[in-house]
Amino acid sequence: MKNYVNLDTVGHQPPALSILVDAHDRPQGVFVHLKEWPKLKADVNPENALYKLMANLTFIPFHEMTLEEQSLLLEEKVRGAEQANLEKGSYITYRNELCTTADLFINEYADRKEMVSVDAVTGSITLIKILD
Repeated sequence: MKNYVNLDTVGHQPPALSILVDAHDRPQGVFVHLKEWPKLKADVNPENALYKLMANLTFIPFHEMTLEEQSLLLEEKVRGAEQANLEKGSYITYRNELCTTADLFINEYADRKEMVSVDAVTGSITLIKILD
């Protein structure tokens, strides 16, 4: 005799929830696998006791996360900081396929992108080209 019923939730395979039932198929509780919580938490009110409990049970300290988990967690914060800096007149520096030598970088401002050359010895920056 089975003691659970799986809920077929859209987009959650394997099922994210199971209802625990007694010998008479009366619901007794809900089983939420901790690995499935990230898929479900967007649909649960953050003020709900279940949400708070699951948040505590699934919390992983930053230093114990994999590099991929750290990157995913920080990505939105980094993008927000970059955007705020652009809005304040600062710029973002990076390299891409246009940077064909070690001294070339892209400085991206809110309204334009520039290719620059940076002298590794003196730190002086030379504008090579305005990209857009």
